[in-house]
Amino acid sequence: MIMFALATADKDTVLFHAAVVSYEGRGYMFLGPSGTGKSTHASLWLQHIAGTALVNDDNPVVRIDEDGSAMVYGSPWSGKTPCYRNVHYPLGAIVLLSQADCNKIQRLSGVYAYVALIESISGKRWDERIADGLHQTENALASSIPVWHLECLPDEEAAILCNETITP
Repeated sequence: MIMFALATADKDTVLFHAAVVSYEGRGYMFLGPSGTGKSTHASLWLQHIAGTALVNDDNPVVRIDEDGSAMVYGSPWSGKTPCYRNVHYPLGAIVLLSQADCNKIQRLSGVYAYVALIESISGKRWDERIADGLHQTENALASSIPVWHLECLPDEEAAILCNETITP
């Protein structure tokens, strides 16, 4: 897994620490530090949003295609949940999660969107080639994919609010 992340860092490809679900032909990625509730939020979508499927529960891959579109892929690294799916979807949105006493979502832009991605991307930034590649991909994602911050409780209402806000 680490070798993959390092070898692809300058190829418009990044390995995220995230959970991803598919819904209506797009992938939706949930980010946050360990213990924030990424898997829980993905499970809430599976339980309460009809037509949702789990793509990956720990380490999905995102690649920027030649046309500038972003695709999210299942990977052989899925953490505690055995979800090893060879599937890919256009990336519909990225959601940074944080625990809160109420459910609230807001769109991030500019540097805030960029910073929301950094901590969830695998890579060793002391190597110039890797750091430049990661920066290029992070910048492309923050500039082209909607990035949201969901402050939430681990409940059905959080999943519904998120789904209704971030999906077309």
